[in-house]
Amino acid sequence: MRAKRLFSALMLLMLVASLMGSVVFPPVSVLAQTATPPPAVSALLESMTPEERVGQLFLVTFNGTDVGTNSQIYDLIVNHNVGGVVMVAANDNFSAAPDTLANTFQMIGDLQRAEWNSSLLPYIDPKTNNPLQRNYVPLFIGIAQDGDGPPYDQIINDLTPLPNEMALGATWNPDLAEQTGNILGQELSALGFNLFMGPSLDVLETPNPSGGGDLGTRVFGGDPYWVGKMGQAYISGLHSGSSGKLLVIAKHFPGRGSSDRLPEEEVATV
Repeated sequence: MRAKRLFSALMLLMLVASLMGSVVFPPVSVLAQTATPPPAVSALLESMTPEERVGQLFLVTFNGTDVGTNSQIYDLIVNHNVGGVVMVAANDNFSAAPDTLANTFQMIGDLQRAEWNSSLLPYIDPKTNNPLQRNYVPLFIGIAQDGDGPPYDQIINDLTPLPNEMALGATWNPDLAEQTGNILGQELSALGFNLFMGPSLDVLETPNPSGGGDLGTRVFGGDPYWVGKMGQAYISGLHSGSSGKLLVIAKHFPGRGSSDRLPEEEVATV
């Protein structure tokens, strides 16, 4: 009787094992950050004033190239503790050639120095009227650089000319996407950028150039698997090219393309 029960149990295990081989499990969920922040991050957050915490939630834009003590952006950094800035060509944040890169490098340095200098200023606790030491948190300096020149490249002078996403997608070669990301990561991080808005991970199955409702050449293609593969390679290149100094935020995901078909989940593992 015992042998019969053992035989039945073995048969049941074999059946379960065979079924598991054909079951498609849902993808493992991906967290945007670790469940518990590192101790240094927790300690910094605890030491922040409410004003500093709120300010860190904001990425702001500004007009022109003046970041001096009388500028609006200087006021936002020093007096309102903003977390970062995004530089945009439409706001005239980049000077004309041949000094585009030199002036951009200088301006980013000035922005970070404004943040550092503000951390040295005393802060008066409104509850106790006691002076407190401000916290120093480097600014995020962000940019979107979609490739292939204007209108979607913000810096159009002196950087290496790079193809747009659709041109890369047409190669069906993730290595080329990674090489492109690597070059861009090197050059942007050398200028002082540490935040990149891109690449686009939208899936475009049916282009509509006349309607203007899609992203055109700013997508890797219309197949979700290959959009995921190319996007993963591109992001890997951005990270390696910048030696891990560039935070990458993929965009338009899902966006104006085929929202019912998303890129493969492996892109989230980068």
